[in-house]
Amino acid sequence: MGIAIPTFSADRASLLARASAVLDAAAAGTLHARIDRTFPLADATEAHRALEGRKTAGKVLLIP
Repeated sequence: MGIAIPTFSADRASLLARASAVLDAAAAGTLHARIDRTFPLADATEAHRALEGRKTAGKVLLIP
């Protein structure tokens, strides 16, 4: 079961608590991001085309 994170934080304390939960899950190895594709930073235009064309199904990373 994943972590449910609302899209709005009413105040800074709430934001910090949610950020802490996400970072703790990542550190514990229980948060997994689906990386669909990676692009060299020089190909950022192509990465945007893939996103706009709905050719991705997960995170798209730009690698410097």
